[in-house]
Amino acid sequence: MRRPIHRRTVLRGAGGIAISLPLLEAMLPNRSHAGGVTEFPLRFVVFFSGNGTIEERWVPFGSVNDFTFIDPANPSQQRILAPLEPHKADLVVLQNLQQRSRDHGPGGNGHDMGMGHMLTAHTLVEGPSGYGEFSHLPDGSVAGPSVDQAIADLIAGPTAYRSLEFGVRANLDLARQLTSRMSYRGPFEVLPPENDPREAFDRLFADLGADPVEVAALRTKRKSVIDRVGDDFVRLEAKLGASDRQKLESHLDAIRELEQTLSNEHGLLEGCAMPTMPGDIDHNSNDNYPIIGRTQMDLMVMALACDITRVSSIQWSTGQSGTRFTWLGHSGDHHSMSHEADNDAGIREQLVAVNHWYAEQFAYLLSAMTQVVEGDGTLLDRTIVMWCNEQGNGQLHSADGIPYVLAGSAGGAIETGRWIDVDGAAHNDLYVSLLQAFGSNATSFGLAEVCTGPLPQL
Repeated sequence: MRRPIHRRTVLRGAGGIAISLPLLEAMLPNRSHAGGVTEFPLRFVVFFSGNGTIEERWVPFGSVNDFTFIDPANPSQQRILAPLEPHKADLVVLQNLQQRSRDHGPGGNGHDMGMGHMLTAHTLVEGPSGYGEFSHLPDGSVAGPSVDQAIADLIAGPTAYRSLEFGVRANLDLARQLTSRMSYRGPFEVLPPENDPREAFDRLFADLGADPVEVAALRTKRKSVIDRVGDDFVRLEAKLGASDRQKLESHLDAIRELEQTLSNEHGLLEGCAMPTMPGDIDHNSNDNYPIIGRTQMDLMVMALACDITRVSSIQWSTGQSGTRFTWLGHSGDHHSMSHEADNDAGIREQLVAVNHWYAEQFAYLLSAMTQVVEGDGTLLDRTIVMWCNEQGNGQLHSADGIPYVLAGSAGGAIETGRWIDVDGAAHNDLYVSLLQAFGSNATSFGLAEVCTGPLPQL
């Protein structure tokens, strides 16, 4: 019997540089399911985009098990979910979910309500400042944990991070804090997203134990971290099977791509360079929104593949997003446009394009996860990725018709390849289903009085 490689093994090179490894089969105990399928951990990911959708251009065509995102009668029409057509077999599209918890507790602003209830499915909590302009709760909070944190309680395991929160211009609005945040451990225990990819990259490797002086020295050296661990890589590769070698090589390729993306010059990353180094990507720049988002998704996939965390989220902007989609030819900001969706046909088409673009980003994330091989499956196979929104109709701030798309099955816990009309079910019940998919016996989540149990369709 082989001796497993320790799961905290890293590749080390001269000068103290080190690279964490993905979770390899060689790190796992010598046990398997019948048929020889090695056990891998389950994961959960939240993908957020805001300001509602255009439902008639979002909804699929067909039946529960045989559907398409392209209009058969008008195939050239832009449809929001069309970029997900290649991933249909891995999806569950959920239509007509409602935030029924919004009918309870304090709060009067639709953006506060949408963001606060979105992942917690619970009431809001009034802060010390009470109510402010436009009925915002400037320093309010939520009455319970968000579903990502409830799932983290179930599956976090012995990972370096219980969860990782990534942001793309998801900046805190001090006058409207509820609109800016979505993940909570509990009331007034918010988990802010990291908006800077370089900070996020440094954080992923922060547990390697390097002395701060050594780290500073490494940041001045213009050489790839992968080149520095070459000898260690050769020694480890000789001990691995074909599947592990493929996974390790894919992991190192991903790191090299990130080095090139975050490089200062000549396409090379300066070790674990801090964001203040020249040549950084300006993560606050509106026009850098696409590249920052994809870099953050790459980092997220690496963190999951390395078993640095098993729960993560990416928050694209906020519930009152000021993002201007200039790369789509738009001049107005997303939030303002959403308030004209029902009044201006041209802006409505632009909002379809915005949501179509977010579907492209979601498809990119799913593709990246399917490229991570784990035994006889992929990272996506052992994950549930939830694309959520805080509104149904953005102009009305509606609590009904909220779009949800799930991807992955958490190892077969849910049946994918389906489009389900849940007929006004509370989103609390979806979260009960997700908790049960990850092993919980929970029969309610969030505000118990609006729960009816898990969604029977799931």
